[in-house]
Amino acid sequence: MNIEIQKKWFLYVGDHHEGPFSVEEVHEKKTAGLITDQSFAWCEGMADWQVVSEISPLYSELVKFNDSDLSPKKEGDSSSPVAAKRSPALPKTPFRFQPKMVGIALGTALVLFIVSIGALIAISRSASDELHASLRPTFIRTIELFPFLSGSFHLVPKLNDVKPEDLIELEQSQLGLPENGIKLSIALSINDPIRPFFYIGTNFPSKTKLDLYLIGNSETLLNRLQFSTQTTLTVFRGIGKSEVLSAEGGQPLPKGEYRVFITESNDQETGLPSIAEYPTTKAAVTPLPAIVPNATHYLFVKNVFIGGERDETYLTRLKAFHEKIKQNADRELVELKQYSDTLLLQYNALTNDFDKLYRSKKVTSGQKAAWKKTESTWQQINGQLDQTIQAWTKETLQNEYFYGKAYELIKSTFETLKGLYIIENGFIEKPGDRAAFDIELGKALSETRESTDLLRAKIDLIMKAPKTPTGLPTREGL
Repeated sequence: MNIEIQKKWFLYVGDHHEGPFSVEEVHEKKTAGLITDQSFAWCEGMADWQVVSEISPLYSELVKFNDSDLSPKKEGDSSSPVAAKRSPALPKTPFRFQPKMVGIALGTALVLFIVSIGALIAISRSASDELHASLRPTFIRTIELFPFLSGSFHLVPKLNDVKPEDLIELEQSQLGLPENGIKLSIALSINDPIRPFFYIGTNFPSKTKLDLYLIGNSETLLNRLQFSTQTTLTVFRGIGKSEVLSAEGGQPLPKGEYRVFITESNDQETGLPSIAEYPTTKAAVTPLPAIVPNATHYLFVKNVFIGGERDETYLTRLKAFHEKIKQNADRELVELKQYSDTLLLQYNALTNDFDKLYRSKKVTSGQKAAWKKTESTWQQINGQLDQTIQAWTKETLQNEYFYGKAYELIKSTFETLKGLYIIENGFIEKPGDRAAFDIELGKALSETRESTDLLRAKIDLIMKAPKTPTGLPTREGL
């Protein structure tokens, strides 16, 4: 077999990793004392570095090499029986316990241990991101063996854009196996307050994918009624980093309070265990926001403030924005009531006047005149509303109107009423098959009635909705 094909093992030798090596080359390094059974090794397909004695495919092959070393020696070998006969045996010296030598050996081992630990601590504090990531399993294993050293190691690369208390949480969340309990923490980068990103610390396996949802508290957002966004990040050796988050068109996020939700991603790497298999304690969130789809798999929630300091300038601007919202909401409520009343009045007029004409055996001139008057009134209203309503885009209603959802109902009711008028007026101008028309008319009447009933109910709901503790109107039920 081509030896190059067998070269797949990477080894930690000293303070760095080397490879790939074949099993024979690994054996040679072990024989030379460069590695031991407790050295770390890795090959493609393994989730993480493991000690040699725990890797069955590698360790079993090394044992075979060791067994072959015990085979009988050749005659020329100085250690063979023949050679032993030719050379006089060395005189045997009785064993004597040497306390001084034992003390020297223990002292040397202690010094080497302290030097090694000191070197690891220094590397954890100053290594590049790449080196730090590769040695992080060693740091974690050392802390788990010697917990008193936890304060000395840095389990996170040099992060100057994270608060000290968040940095500690990122480090602590990497310790322990997920089988014994999921650990997860999140830290907000403070480098750029208006274009932030997040770090994740966890004991999940590498390549685990997590979804991050950022949802603004509407009463705290500056110059926005609501905002939310979502991104996916991947964990690598205990650390994950999100992309920079921004608003539409790359605009800065609105300043204010947000909740960060972390959930298991549906797009996990093949071969990774499901997070649902691990024991976890979820934070109490009632109700869970609708934007978070994995309601049964959310793992973590945290409140953060984005956009800089919560200073007096922010509070003053927020108060002014809230006053503007109150004024706009009052104006919108009056306008919505007018639109609603107008549409309901036109629905009743169109329905009643057409019903009189449709059910008459002989249409009178008075009935025709009444329909013409109703039609003329509708055309005027239609012309006025059509131009106004076309300007109500989804983005405009969402970002510039407090009761944007109610305006959407006005828009949909108007469209169904237009459709009803077209059907009714078309039959009056050119009557056709009544049986087919009855089906078409029944469907149009049902849709329009349902739309007008919903609009009336929502307007009543808005009128009765309570205020928030800060005095803002609410959109409960919309």
